[in-house]
Amino acid sequence: MSIQEVASPIDLRDSQDAQQWAAEANLKRPWRYEFFDYYAALINRLNFPTVHVLELGAGPGFLAKHLLEKCPKIQYSAVDFSQAMHDLAQEKLTENELAQTQYYIADFKHEAWSKDLAEYDVVIIHQALHELRHKTYATNFHCQVQKLLKADAIYLVCDHVFAENAMSNHELFMSKQEHVHSLKAANFKDVDLVMEKHGLCLFEAKL
Repeated sequence: MSIQEVASPIDLRDSQDAQQWAAEANLKRPWRYEFFDYYAALINRLNFPTVHVLELGAGPGFLAKHLLEKCPKIQYSAVDFSQAMHDLAQEKLTENELAQTQYYIADFKHEAWSKDLAEYDVVIIHQALHELRHKTYATNFHCQVQKLLKADAIYLVCDHVFAENAMSNHELFMSKQEHVHSLKAANFKDVDLVMEKHGLCLFEAKL
């Protein structure tokens, strides 16, 4: 049976739409930065000379800027399908921060989206999993992410959930239980809900 994808109300590849999304994101959900602080603290606890961090669906670079300011030993890679978003992200960074970053254009709907990427200590997808445009794609996406994880790497999945007083579209958004099931179906053995605020949930997963 074919999947009826949920159309996006905006085109994030369009520079004006990208700028509008960036202008509104933190005003609508200022608590996003509490999740950003969680990521930074986790990264800074890792006892590696350099921590290789990959953000999937990196958008206009708010998380990148936060991590590069608070995590001095990271090398940061960003993947997004929108050059307009990458342009906004790079404008935020200092020359030294830009030297710590790599940017990739890739569409998660294409099977070979990860072909140019390496392996990472931490992989983060923040508020972007639903941009697959249907929840049934999530397990295959998580399986593809496995190829990008070093031994003992941490996979952080944060997205809106389908729940009362949260998101109402059950084709696009998963319940908390569905998130856990999807990660475990992709062979992640250790899956924990580590943070939840205003319908935004963060899952921490390891192989």
